[in-house]
Amino acid sequence: MSEPNRTPRTRRRTTSRLLAAVVAAVVVPATIVGTPGTANALSTRNRADAGAGWLGRQLSADHLVVGAFGPDYGLTADVVLALDSAGVGKVAARKATKALKRNVRAYTGDTAFENHAGFYAGSFAKLLNVAAAQHANPRHFGGSNRNNLIATLRSLECGSGSRATCPASDAGRFSDISVAGDFSNTIGQSLALIGLERTTKKGPSKRSVIYLRHQQCAHGAFPLELSTAGCTASVDATSFAVQALLAHGTKKATAAALDGAAWLKRHQNGNGSFTGNGVANTNSTGLAAQALRAVGRDKAADKAVKWIRSLQVKCGGQPANRGKIRYAKTASGDPVRATSQAVPALAAIGLADISNAGADRRLPRLRCS
Repeated sequence: MSEPNRTPRTRRRTTSRLLAAVVAAVVVPATIVGTPGTANALSTRNRADAGAGWLGRQLSADHLVVGAFGPDYGLTADVVLALDSAGVGKVAARKATKALKRNVRAYTGDTAFENHAGFYAGSFAKLLNVAAAQHANPRHFGGSNRNNLIATLRSLECGSGSRATCPASDAGRFSDISVAGDFSNTIGQSLALIGLERTTKKGPSKRSVIYLRHQQCAHGAFPLELSTAGCTASVDATSFAVQALLAHGTKKATAAALDGAAWLKRHQNGNGSFTGNGVANTNSTGLAAQALRAVGRDKAADKAVKWIRSLQVKCGGQPANRGKIRYAKTASGDPVRATSQAVPALAAIGLADISNAGADRRLPRLRCS
């Protein structure tokens, strides 16, 4: 079906470069038409675009997601990635990215609590992915003395020149510097690998990829916590790790990614959902769907997406809520976080391929007529 009011976008699949035997799923473009008399709105039947449109309208006047404790920079970054994955809200995503550039120091740990000396590896890694998606300069992301995301992230890698005091077993780990402790985890490690893969010629160091591989449990899953005894499997952590290792593309990394995806498939609920924090939810299901799609397990990914769509507010809901994705059927949860992590799955695009290229500037609304 044609898309007369929107620039066509090509969504490349990382897996198509790595697994020649896998046939990439076809993404069917939506019909999007301008809403008469509304310059900044679109009408769409595409669920990813409708979810992204709802997300964009949740940004504050300062173009940030604001929670009970003030601006949530990490969630704002997730919204930018969701908008770019759907290929809509280019203006909102650009303004949110500018807001993130103004707040790099606050987001990455430079606060009074940290005595202005904290550095959170996961925050730098997420911003690096935003820079990649937004085609922003990752070495000059904002005007602070932390604007070189690549150099700072590499400096936080254990085993590098400036982190020689890390335990030998943590060589390759992107680790926090914080008076409160080290909160770095598998998700941040995975985002670091993807971000460096996308924004540098050299890519992540060999030791950082090996470190992530060595976190893998015997059954294929990955734990959220790094370098801990035992192996508590996490759907979310496994989904990020699968995408990171697949994006790296070496034989061993790809094999580990495929093992992780196989574990995800074995732990998919009968209705297509995935369980995290003891409840089937759209956050975990969206992330798992991304990972499954990336390795070519399209049937399992489609089943997950179908379940996510069942929790999206449709035309029967309040107009302001249409497009929003609920966290779970019974449990309460943050709908902004749920929607931001589910939209890329609905758009059938992985973290390593998110880009604002060809995105429409407007924020769509679900078409109900």
